[in-house]
Amino acid sequence: MTFTTDRTSLTEGEVIEINWNCSDADRVELSIDNGYKATVLPLENSGAKRFRLNRSKGKTHLTMTAWVAGKSYSKTIKVAVKEIPVTRAEAVDQKGNPMGRLGEWWNQRVLPKWQAMCTGRNAAWQAMPPNKRMAARLLIFLGLLGLVSVIAPWLFSLGLLGLMIYLAWVLLKK
Repeated sequence: MTFTTDRTSLTEGEVIEINWNCSDADRVELSIDNGYKATVLPLENSGAKRFRLNRSKGKTHLTMTAWVAGKSYSKTIKVAVKEIPVTRAEAVDQKGNPMGRLGEWWNQRVLPKWQAMCTGRNAAWQAMPPNKRMAARLLIFLGLLGLVSVIAPWLFSLGLLGLMIYLAWVLLKK
């Protein structure tokens, strides 16, 4: 029985080729054990196959077993599998400038929800009664007004005047 591989070390995702010849065998099997899962494949008595080794706990054991007249013979080749290097993806804005984690969080979590709420595409917003929608708008406006008034206190009175005009418009509209 002959059983060889084209290499004994590789990086995850690379291809390994095995060659074997068990001419007198009644049955031939190949077992591939990567440390997570073992797979057994029936094979012809001789030939070559290529396998992509995607995941391993450092070593993958390739075991060729041949049965001749009721007796089994096996040979194992250990292949060292290095973990593929992982690079962190980097988010960029519309201009291609890298964003920090805060900008990433804002663009992925907060901005889509805010846009959906503001444009009325959000099903929960649409299902909300009109008086609750009004209360939510007022709450958002007052929160923003409070934040802005910390920076420029004179804007607080201007914001309250704007709020009063908006509420008067809502009352007269109906």
